[in-house]
Amino acid sequence: MTLRTRLLVAFLSLALLPTLVFALFTLDQLDRATDRWYRPSVNQALESAVEVSRTALTRVEATVLERADEWATHLGPLPLDAPRRDALRGGLRAAGLDFALVYRREHGEWRVTDQVVPAGVLAADTLDLAPELDGALSGSRLLRSRRGVLAGAASAGTDVALVTGVRLTPDFFERVEQIAQARGYYGQLEVIVGIQRRWVWLLVVALTILVVATAVLLAGVLSRQMAEPLVMLTSAFGRVAEGDLGTRVNESGAPEIRRLAASFNTMTARLAATREALAQAEREAAWRDVARRLAHEIKNPLTPMRLSLHRLQKRAGSVPEAERAAVRDSLEALLQEVEHLARLAEQFAQYARLPETRVEPLDLAELARTAAALHEPEGLTLRVECAVPAPVSGDRLLLSRAVHNLLLNACEASPPGGTVELRVVRADSEACLEVLDRGPGLAAEMAAKIFEPYVSSKNRGSGLGLSLVRDVATQLGGRAELVNREGGGAVARLILPLRTPNG
Repeated sequence: MTLRTRLLVAFLSLALLPTLVFALFTLDQLDRATDRWYRPSVNQALESAVEVSRTALTRVEATVLERADEWATHLGPLPLDAPRRDALRGGLRAAGLDFALVYRREHGEWRVTDQVVPAGVLAADTLDLAPELDGALSGSRLLRSRRGVLAGAASAGTDVALVTGVRLTPDFFERVEQIAQARGYYGQLEVIVGIQRRWVWLLVVALTILVVATAVLLAGVLSRQMAEPLVMLTSAFGRVAEGDLGTRVNESGAPEIRRLAASFNTMTARLAATREALAQAEREAAWRDVARRLAHEIKNPLTPMRLSLHRLQKRAGSVPEAERAAVRDSLEALLQEVEHLARLAEQFAQYARLPETRVEPLDLAELARTAAALHEPEGLTLRVECAVPAPVSGDRLLLSRAVHNLLLNACEASPPGGTVELRVVRADSEACLEVLDRGPGLAAEMAAKIFEPYVSSKNRGSGLGLSLVRDVATQLGGRAELVNREGGGAVARLILPLRTPNG
């Protein structure tokens, strides 16, 4: 499987898997929410409630009408005597009714002449259903009062009527009607839920298809843009592996690919420059272990060379007048680093020892400014505060390399858009060079051994950079420190004794 195919599959997987998971999750939650909105059991319960309410109401209506008819037939003359009243009380208790009212028409209006309640029950008040009595007798003979009364009426003579019934809650009939309405609304919800579910399914499917199509298109473009430069670099690496150190690649494409191509071109140029030195080293077996150390020592000068070449690349072609000084500075720095590399190659013949210390009077602030001029970290701000002279005695090459290491460590630790500060201060009889960043800081378990060789908090670090800084400081009679910074980040210090007037 080619790299482009793998990238295409990887991009599609990254895009489609979350999309599918999200779509399935959304549909599952939709079904769950729909089930919470509408459940057949609730609909059945509402239907049962309506049916039970209507059945119970029908039975009560039949009972009150039946009792009213039966007792009206045997009511007898008015007013009721004690035996008939007692018999009526017993009948009310046996039938489960709450009252019986005897009405007489006087002067065209119905008036209550007697009220009977079941034995053992005290009547709280006297019901008066006279306004509805005429309508009931001429119709269904049922009375439904807003005060929560359900009664049946029967004629007991020309101007006499008997009404029997039960007391209900005042809003009983409204609640029965509300149950029926709720059943109707819930039935409508079933239809609405079904329609909405289909529309949401169609919407989710359409969005999924749109995301899939977009992902396929973008994955194809990205995989092509990434794979083609890498294929070109792979071919170039193959030619270098065969010994063709004159191989170069076009620095085009995305910024990361351009930087990678520039690094490759710089690497092949340096490999060509050091091949003769390595050939001499390979003739002696005792230098094989030294060669590994040499590779790390050559790595440091390559960093400012790469930065200088990058600056030259930015100013290729017709260079404006304002940029010519920067180009000259970069060329001068490149020539100086080539001289340093030649010095390292010369010292390689002495079993890869570090260059012998060449102590000379110098200004630590000036050296720091010169080293900072070679750094243009992308996405970061480098702030230099080295205005106060700091005369020390030291090796310019070793101190430059130490400052480069500290700046590189701070830039790599800083978040995008962060600020790295370089400053030189004087305190008593010492000059202190400080490099400050706002990175993750120093872990507690690393504090005691951070300056030891091959100890690094970075996955790709060799662990020799800070060890070199400490060795340089020690050789020059100073010391090195790395501590956490208040508010986040770290501060690295290279402390050297100030040069005395007679030093």
